Amino acid sequence: MVKNCILKISIFLFFFFLSPKIFAQHTDLVDDSQTQILADTTRTYFIPDATHKGMRWSRSHNKWFSTKLGFAPILDYNTSFQDQDSKNQVGTQEKRFDIRSARVMLSGKINFKNPWKYLISVEYKGFDRAEDDPNFGITDLKFVIPLSENSDITVGKIKETFVYEMVGDAANLPHFERLLNPFFNSRNIGAIYHHFFMNNRLAVAGGVFKDFIGNDKSFSNSNNTFTTRITGLPIWNNNGKEFIHIGVGVRYVDAKNDVIRLKGKNESNISSNYVDTGNLNASHQWNMSLEQLWSLDNFSVLMEYAHNWTATKDFGTEQFSGYYVTASYVVSGEQRPYDQKATYARRIKPTGKYGAWEIFTRVGQNDLETKEVHGGTNNRYDLGLNWWATQYWKAGMVYGIGNLDKGGITGITNNFQFRLQWIY
Repeated sequence: MVKNCILKISIFLFFFFLSPKIFAQHTDLVDDSQTQILADTTRTYFIPDATHKGMRWSRSHNKWFSTKLGFAPILDYNTSFQDQDSKNQVGTQEKRFDIRSARVMLSGKINFKNPWKYLISVEYKGFDRAEDDPNFGITDLKFVIPLSENSDITVGKIKETFVYEMVGDAANLPHFERLLNPFFNSRNIGAIYHHFFMNNRLAVAGGVFKDFIGNDKSFSNSNNTFTTRITGLPIWNNNGKEFIHIGVGVRYVDAKNDVIRLKGKNESNISSNYVDTGNLNASHQWNMSLEQLWSLDNFSVLMEYAHNWTATKDFGTEQFSGYYVTASYVVSGEQRPYDQKATYARRIKPTGKYGAWEIFTRVGQNDLETKEVHGGTNNRYDLGLNWWATQYWKAGMVYGIGNLDKGGITGITNNFQFRLQWIY
């Protein structure tokens, strides 16, 4: 079964590899005014890629709407080496290939007087699918409705406005996997209002979500989630070559069936849950996040901190936290261009024939351990290398160490992860 899936993905990638110049390179919608992040279709690379002309079949438009077909296949290989304490804590971890994601996207505009944007994506596995979810499912189903020159509302199955590494394009971050998974939910059913101030230097987003679809509860009785994220650019010099992005987020979540559970894996989609509170008898949770991205040409530092307050019925309010610091240096000199409408930095666009090379390192921690709740504390140390071969192909590898303090012992896991992706 796994061999057949890998074969299908390999054939899919092979034909696009032969078939350089495309417009899209992201897994989310792009505002046309943000020209600094659009693909440069004039460049050619040592590694061939699909051509704009050759992919003409994937785009269409008429007086009512436009469409564009997109793809995001991501293939991983994971291997790990554990000491005996680690095996006692979480069991022996798998070593194998993993189709991390295989997403097909349809996006475009509906040509009202003020055009709406839309995005529909169907995915095999993916970044937001739980262990008990089916392999295939709808990842995104969203419509962006303009309200004014500086505001819009987004409705559908959408990302919540909380935590930078979740809001952004996960496949285009320096590091491979999100670390703060215990503190956010990827997609939810709801609406988000965006407003931009000060020539897009300040942005406010607020979301309201209801999990009534797939539940046995009515809309009025379903659980509520409220999120807010405020971001700003206190420094913006040299047309974005030097900038500092800061942000703060707040998230409130009703407990589903009076249960809240926080859990996180160990820098691998196929790993066990290393930190896990188990099911907590609770009424709700509050989350707060702080984020900062400092970028100076080809060097950047991304930092995030998340704090959780869970209102348990057995122990009172329990507090958990997580953080990470990721430093990135692009040896070939390129920079991640910042998208002022999406309020995060997009992917690297290599300027040289042989692509762009990026070295990154990350230190982070998820702490789900309290006096009453023994979810463990996992400390992460990572060192990796990305090769942005073209504006759509990327290959990378990362070596990481996870030190898990849980059950009175410290287990150590060394892991390697290799990734190949093509985002069109």
